[in-house]
Amino acid sequence: MIELKQVHKNYDNGHVALEDISLVIGRNEFVYLIGPSGAGKSTLLKLIFRSELPTSGEIIIDRFLLSRIANRQVPYLRRSIGMIFQDYKLLPRRTVYENVAFALSVMHFPRKKIRRQVCHVLELVGLEQKMDRMPHQLSGGEQQKICIARAIVNNPPILLCDEPTGNLDPDTSWEIVQLLTKINARQTTVVMATHDTEIVDGIPKRVVAMEKGRIMRDQQLGGYIE
Repeated sequence: MIELKQVHKNYDNGHVALEDISLVIGRNEFVYLIGPSGAGKSTLLKLIFRSELPTSGEIIIDRFLLSRIANRQVPYLRRSIGMIFQDYKLLPRRTVYENVAFALSVMHFPRKKIRRQVCHVLELVGLEQKMDRMPHQLSGGEQQKICIARAIVNNPPILLCDEPTGNLDPDTSWEIVQLLTKINARQTTVVMATHDTEIVDGIPKRVVAMEKGRIMRDQQLGGYIE
């Protein structure tokens, strides 16, 4: 599903963001990426999403070798990857429904199918009664649920989450992770970057610990993977 082979990422200013990353994430896994700020977690997610390219190494997402796909193929790749951000990135002048429906509209889905899928995911995240609200009328946790609904409305097999609980209180954070666990149970691969060790301890999954751009530990409940 996701494979990185000896991936390095260096920036023009000399900063080494990732160094010799080799990692395989199987279909339907739930993986936490943990580590302090600057460890390389967000960079790793950006490379998988192909919003950035590695300096060297290979990244394979399902059938796509990311270093060899043309720019015109990137939108097709991203249809199979949902992305959730810490800062929501919602459209402030569109309703909850419109925010979630936007991506499907861009892909020219039929209106009836858009309505059916948007209503389904809003029910899944518990916002079906608030689809006509504007983002500023909702709490931070509810706004993050809009982002989750938007990311999964096209049923992507992969969901990337970049510190999705970073701006939320502990109770709301726990609720968001439980929701992501539910989505994972629907046979979606979930990769979640976080520095919140309480969440990791609360719902044990595979943990990939990063520090200074390197993988320091790869551990599953019951023992180490490597």
